[in-house]
Amino acid sequence: MRAGEALVAADENEHTALGAELLARAIDAAVRERGVARVALSGGTTPGATYRKLATMALPFDRIAWYWVDERAGAPDSPRSNFHAARADLGLDRPGAKSAGVFRMEAEDPDLSAAAARYEAHLRRAFGVASAVAFDAMTLGVGDDGHTASLFPGTGAAAIDDRLVAAIEAQPGRGLEARVTLTAPVLREARLVVVLARGDKKRGPLAAAWADGPDDEVPARVLRGAKGKVVWVLDRAASPSG
Repeated sequence: MRAGEALVAADENEHTALGAELLARAIDAAVRERGVARVALSGGTTPGATYRKLATMALPFDRIAWYWVDERAGAPDSPRSNFHAARADLGLDRPGAKSAGVFRMEAEDPDLSAAAARYEAHLRRAFGVASAVAFDAMTLGVGDDGHTASLFPGTGAAAIDDRLVAAIEAQPGRGLEARVTLTAPVLREARLVVVLARGDKKRGPLAAAWADGPDDEVPARVLRGAKGKVVWVLDRAASPSG
């Protein structure tokens, strides 16, 4: 059973606009209610257009704190860095850019478990040790293998529930670098999750994510337990319902 609702865009422009509008509304609501909006960003090519659109909108950028859902092991200026891409798309690397903080995962550390522990400690300080780590908005994608964040199938990563942030070992046989990632409990706590997907290659993985079955088989299924709102923003090619 699918978590949340699906919005199917007619074209790429509408897909971009839908994603940006959902995030903008969540940001505005969070700032009104709590004084700050905490947003967790995913990488990949799909969300870039949405981030660039968001950067042009009239938002209280000095009240937005930016975090990351996951990161590949490597330097923050690497072309493969999720931080590097999202920071550029949002204009956070421009002189004078305003924000309430930009908090990247330090995935250049050879000890990724230590990097994960530091990020978790920061989250607990930022949200309050006794509070749930509930991001106001979060972007996610779905990989061709059904992964989301850096929770990959067949690894047990989707079942990690004793940490907020985990180090994920490299899988050379699958061409995957080591990663640092938020865990499923954090994904489920977000007040709004916007899942962005486009193209016919995503139709099968999305259908699998919406079907019943073990989370470890298709980790995007972890969103079925989401406590907040989940919106799948798709184009017609990606939509399992056509």
